[in-house]
Amino acid sequence: MRKRKGTILTIFALVMISTVIFTKLQTPIYQAELELKIERHQPMLTLSSPEQGASAPVDVGAETDNLTTDIQLITSLPVLKKVAEKLEVLPSDPDEREKALHVLALKYREYVTVEQIHGTDILNIITSSSDPKKAALMATAIADVYGMENINGRKRQNQALINYIDQQLKEYRKQLAEQENELQKFNENEKVFEVTPKIKETLDRMTIQGTFDFESQMLQIDNELKAFEDMSSQEETRNIFDKMTADDSGNYIFVGLKRRLLELEFDRFLLLIDYTEKHPMVIAQDKTINEVKGKIVNELKANLQEPVTPELERDLALAVKKLFLETRKEVLYRIVNKFYGDSGSLSSNQVEYLGLKRNVDRLLNSYDGLIQQRDEARLNLAKVIDDVVMVVSPAEVPQRPVKPNELINYLVGCAVGLLLGMVFAFIKESVDSSISTIHDVEQELNLTILGIIPHIGGEYVLSTSEEAIDEPDKKLRQHRARLITISNPKSWPAESYKMLRSNLLQQMKTKNVKSILFTSSDMQEGKSLTVCNTAISMAQLGKKTLLLGANMRRPTDYKAFGLSREPGLSDILMGNVTWTKALNTSVDILIGGLGIDDLLQIPGIDNLSIITSGRAVDNVSELLNSKAFDQLLRDLKANFDVVIIDCSPVMAVPDAVTICDRVDGVALIYKVGQTPKEVLKMAKSNLLKARANLMGIILNNIKTEAQVGYSAFSYRYYGEKPEKNENFIQKLTKQFQNKKDNQSLNV
Repeated sequence: MRKRKGTILTIFALVMISTVIFTKLQTPIYQAELELKIERHQPMLTLSSPEQGASAPVDVGAETDNLTTDIQLITSLPVLKKVAEKLEVLPSDPDEREKALHVLALKYREYVTVEQIHGTDILNIITSSSDPKKAALMATAIADVYGMENINGRKRQNQALINYIDQQLKEYRKQLAEQENELQKFNENEKVFEVTPKIKETLDRMTIQGTFDFESQMLQIDNELKAFEDMSSQEETRNIFDKMTADDSGNYIFVGLKRRLLELEFDRFLLLIDYTEKHPMVIAQDKTINEVKGKIVNELKANLQEPVTPELERDLALAVKKLFLETRKEVLYRIVNKFYGDSGSLSSNQVEYLGLKRNVDRLLNSYDGLIQQRDEARLNLAKVIDDVVMVVSPAEVPQRPVKPNELINYLVGCAVGLLLGMVFAFIKESVDSSISTIHDVEQELNLTILGIIPHIGGEYVLSTSEEAIDEPDKKLRQHRARLITISNPKSWPAESYKMLRSNLLQQMKTKNVKSILFTSSDMQEGKSLTVCNTAISMAQLGKKTLLLGANMRRPTDYKAFGLSREPGLSDILMGNVTWTKALNTSVDILIGGLGIDDLLQIPGIDNLSIITSGRAVDNVSELLNSKAFDQLLRDLKANFDVVIIDCSPVMAVPDAVTICDRVDGVALIYKVGQTPKEVLKMAKSNLLKARANLMGIILNNIKTEAQVGYSAFSYRYYGEKPEKNENFIQKLTKQFQNKKDNQSLNV
């Protein structure tokens, strides 16, 4: 970046000069502020009329908490015209005067801003002008004019409201007197059972929970009544008791006791909603009910006109029990009819009672509300002059202009100048090939470069959408998409893997190499991806290739091919399975979930076999250092043309150092720009100390800044290109889309 100082300083100077010129050419604008408090005395009132039967809103000012109406009124043309009359010299001719006022009001509106201070009833009036004194005078004039307009308007609104409420109160008094008289007459003649809203809510909850089942209780009572009918010994005796217990029997004592029993049963049902049968209140109610039942039995016996025989005593007991069941049945009917609003089963008096009570309650609520609103309106009318609008902070003549703000402009200019200078410097640096990063790697390590793998961006990844790939793991989808030798075999990265394959084959021929260990100095250097693509590339050439997953600590190869981790290398080395049983062929890869159509179009895919890492174990180094691993390598080399081994990083664990001297060659993978050179040198030194045959280094994830000294980096796929004419806008759009794809894939 040091040699780009001239670019940065030039861009910075140009931006600062432009900022100074722009600032000096602007006309200074001054702002004056005035704080105005708006009292909240008259909210929207809700009035009702007896004929409407429902509430009707009456707008008497329609003020909202956010003072939106006041803000709009302050910036309205009528208010601004009166402000112009106070500040400006106007023509004497009426027509010309009106035109001038209209023009000035429109002009003032552009220079007036009204904001509400959060959480308060205070408005901040901000006026702007090139003259500081005029800005202050304009804010003061606006406050004065709006204060007078607000007072006059509130007076008219309050007086109109009081007149309207007086008319409504007269009608309500008349209707309320009529409804109360009718309700009083009804209460004197009829006992009404009421199901309050609280009881209704409880019944609703009990019905949903299944603790109150009306149909089952009624069915039980009907069955018991039917059984009593069959148990009665004589039809004549049963008729006598039915006549005695009827409501029109003429026995007013018995009828009164029967009604009293009905009332007590109703009260008991309501108690059981909140209490159990063992509660003292329920026990006391049961005691009262039993006393009434005893009186009913005595009354029946007193009215019998024949001697009491055992049969008659039994029928009497049945008749009394039948009477009690019918009473409970009637209680259930009345409660459920009230609960579900089924007035068809209620008596006409009960329906009338409900209507009268609703009307009286509605009229009383509305009448009380009107009285309260009338009192408030009278109080507001008396106070409207004193404290409706009040200036909290008067406007003062501003001393400094708000526009242009030289300090802010210069600070922004400095920041923009430095940013643009650095952007231009980075652009020039990215297209400049004077820094030989690849050459530095070759010089520092003194190793042969086996291959140069470019960064696999979004333009090279599978075009299949994420929804079409049946994989829950987003990272796994991206990892599979970067199997570029399958997904895009004609791309530049795929050709780079083929060049790597050629360099490896050259050494394999000259040095008799069949087993190659791929490792890296540190984690996250793209080792597993390089191993997978290299193995696929070897198989495409017709080589009988085996990919051995020796990274038993953090394996990813089996996920990329959609294979199961077990059985694998660890199982083989522990003697749990033979290597032939753990071998995954092309059939397993096809079933594994990769794009079958893409795989079938790639020649030689059937030459690829894979042995996964196997189950997770704690003694990885011991297994790799065992004789079983040596025997496995001999068997694999005897059955395959190429054995590619994926192992853990050198500096992380000792696995690669343990087996590097038992393979024919070692390829070191380095992600350019990530691992420090000191770490890379140490990894090389550790491998050489372990007598590894270090074939060379593979540079991975090469980007533009590392493209130095290699003309091969400047080409893409060498072949016939389809004719396509793109204009400048289309090219920019494509570059922007590729950048977004790269960012999403690197997450």
